Amino acid sequence: MTIEETEHRREIFRVNERGNVYLFGFMHRDRYFFDFELCTREKGWRQYDTDQDAWYFGVWVHEQKRLIMTYAEGDLTLTVCGSKESYHEELANMSRIYGEAPRAFAIIFEDGKVVEGYDERPV
Repeated sequence: MTIEETEHRREIFRVNERGNVYLFGFMHRDRYFFDFELCTREKGWRQYDTDQDAWYFGVWVHEQKRLIMTYAEGDLTLTVCGSKESYHEELANMSRIYGEAPRAFAIIFEDGKVVEGYDERPV
């Protein structure tokens, strides 16, 4: 391997301190491709709401397969959790990183009363 190849080589996977494998990639799409094509409820995925959600960012989890997909401005990270325990540790770490779940919706009544709804995150 030449110096140029070494400098431009991109790490494609890594194992974190919880023993979970991160696989890295890139996809020139927006997050709605994941919402409506790749990470749908019909395929077993569920959105993991954060206050950073936008057309360029999203997180989805697949509880049965213990997978976590993160999309950020084209960069993809697929976290593969080897056990139920390491999956739950990963979710706990995500909760620390992203903080409390943002509200999913709000209803404002004519009298000014506001009712907020939250989508419970997997733990």
